[in-house]
Amino acid sequence: MDQAVYSVLDIVRRCNCVGDLDQLVAAEGLYRFVVDGVLVGAASSSDVQQLHKVSDSQANPPFAVDDEQRQLTFAGWCDDREKRSAAVAAVLGQLRAAGTWASLAKWRSELYMVYGGGGGGAGGDGVAFAVERAASYNFGVRTFGVHINGTTRLESGETRMWVARRSLQKQTWPGYLDQIVAGGIGNGAGVRASVAKECGEEGGIPPELAARAICAGTIQYFTRSELGLQPETQFVFDLELPRDFVPFPNDGEVDSFHLWTIDEVMDNIRRNRFKPNCAACVVDFMIRHGHLTPENEPDYLEILDNLH
Repeated sequence: MDQAVYSVLDIVRRCNCVGDLDQLVAAEGLYRFVVDGVLVGAASSSDVQQLHKVSDSQANPPFAVDDEQRQLTFAGWCDDREKRSAAVAAVLGQLRAAGTWASLAKWRSELYMVYGGGGGGAGGDGVAFAVERAASYNFGVRTFGVHINGTTRLESGETRMWVARRSLQKQTWPGYLDQIVAGGIGNGAGVRASVAKECGEEGGIPPELAARAICAGTIQYFTRSELGLQPETQFVFDLELPRDFVPFPNDGEVDSFHLWTIDEVMDNIRRNRFKPNCAACVVDFMIRHGHLTPENEPDYLEILDNLH
């Protein structure tokens, strides 16, 4: 971590760091990933060529690549959720065994749902197919998560926020700061079920307390890492906890918890000590609760634009 102090806008833009997708496709030679005529993601040229190579080695290649239109899609026989999901799993299995994609070294055995088109399957839920979480970067598909702002109100009326320090053994952003709990929505779980799951696993928060979390909307951004592109939507919750409740690491993903003043939280955000999307969710909290306002934050409107 560096020692510089940044503006809040700088911090939010570290998360929302990808601009217009059409410009990005043209500038970086990406391939649009289209399912049922709907744009669901974008992939690098090298990733597409590796997919194409593995796909063509199968008896029924599941992917079709149009180099002229720079478009990746499924072959005609992959016309429903189940077929696409199975085909993607088979291709990823080969890529993982060959060590082709660095992202697959972080295999999570957790499926993310990819939405787009008619969904092509039972349930009418709009799910086009399911993909291993670690590979979502390579396809550039939108992912979803839940982020919970955990607070405690002191007898004086002052609000303090619980902050988690990530384990040094975490695969991503080790040692950085998080909200009290956060996590991706995987394996088709619902939003509320994911809140309860993450609260219990990461913070030892029992179901009866997790149920008090209030949905405060979403933030959306388009980010990237060394593994690829990541458009994300986070369902944001506020959870006021009793004064006598102390969260505790329950699954090895959190090193420690700290109860900080609002000023301490904002100082650590400006020092770039938070995981980028957690910082963005906390900034959203600060705006909604009047800690960041047009009067004390010169970049107020630009920050809002980058959070939504």
